Amino acid sequence: MRNMWADFRNNLASRKNFDLLALPDLYRRVLENRKNTVSDYDVIAINIPWLGECVEKDVIRPIDALIQKTGINPLDFHPSIWSTAKWDGMDYGVPGYCTVEILAARRDLFSEAGLDFPRTFDDVIAAGRHFHAPAHGMYGAVWDGARGMPIASSFMFFLGACGQPAISLRKTRAGFTLEGVDLEKLHCTISSEAGLAALEFMRRLIEVSPPNILDMAWDRALDVFMKGKASLGYFWTMRTARFEYDVQSVVKRRVEYLPQPSGPGGTRASPIGGFLFCIPTNLPDERVELAADAIAWMASREAMKAHVKNGFPIAPRFSVSADPEAAASSPIVRFVDQLAKKNLLHTWQRPNIPQYTAIERILGEEVHNALSGAKSHRTALDDAARAIDRCLRTID
Repeated sequence: MRNMWADFRNNLASRKNFDLLALPDLYRRVLENRKNTVSDYDVIAINIPWLGECVEKDVIRPIDALIQKTGINPLDFHPSIWSTAKWDGMDYGVPGYCTVEILAARRDLFSEAGLDFPRTFDDVIAAGRHFHAPAHGMYGAVWDGARGMPIASSFMFFLGACGQPAISLRKTRAGFTLEGVDLEKLHCTISSEAGLAALEFMRRLIEVSPPNILDMAWDRALDVFMKGKASLGYFWTMRTARFEYDVQSVVKRRVEYLPQPSGPGGTRASPIGGFLFCIPTNLPDERVELAADAIAWMASREAMKAHVKNGFPIAPRFSVSADPEAAASSPIVRFVDQLAKKNLLHTWQRPNIPQYTAIERILGEEVHNALSGAKSHRTALDDAARAIDRCLRTID
């Protein structure tokens, strides 16, 4: 991200014109900026699941007409990626990059052991047990288990692998959708067999994970895998780029990138994450078209290809994924493109409704309570479901 932002600064403006913030700080800053009479920023980047909240709170403006003027071609984006910027049939941003939650496996270890790569929850646990040797500094798996956002995301992804979203979305042939759903009638669905199955899988994962896994978030989990101390790991593809490019990585060219293994009665669909470039509602009208032009450049084919070549595998555009030079620079680009062609990229695991961040906070507490032993699994799910149902009645 620092390299990507440095490239933006070199081409658009000086360093003082950009703020690069950690996710919680970005969320607060985006909402604080809306309170200003005039926006401090011409362009803001929002986390994909925040879209509904940012629209409903009038933080960002629709940009349908501006997209046409700037020449951005929505058809060059994977439909599942472009849809992340749509709310109520209107475009509110442009995908700046995408990242996909996947399972990384040590290809060399599996080959030496003669094991197939995991396709199901049970396969993950079996492989994890085979390689788990904590006395020798080796663990079966790593994942994001820290309280708050990390463990909430992990739970929603594992719940999705069991074939169910956290709220009552409409089921389709491809998965689930918000289209045609009355937002006022949404309810929480986690107090279910799928919810229990997801928690039980996480409990089993703990048995083959580092002893402090419930304190480990993104970077710490990644560091364990990158140092060769785990056979499996659940990661975002934007982070796994470090396996191939970081000078400290001991797993370069030894990693197989896999779709999410399925849970009971579930699916191998992989969740989409990333950021949308948006224009603040309170940006003066005379600066709006210039902001749209900046977004068009930052999300252009040329900019994305340059990022991919420099080790940042962002490829939501067909033209970038199909570019031989870009595809050859990173195995992750080819892998994500294959997932898209198989219709395995989805957003329903983290629905971008206005109450998403509240749901994430609740799950971040209650799922951690369940796995740390503070509550039974059933009690934690029931408590979380009641709290989520209350928050679904409001966007505040």
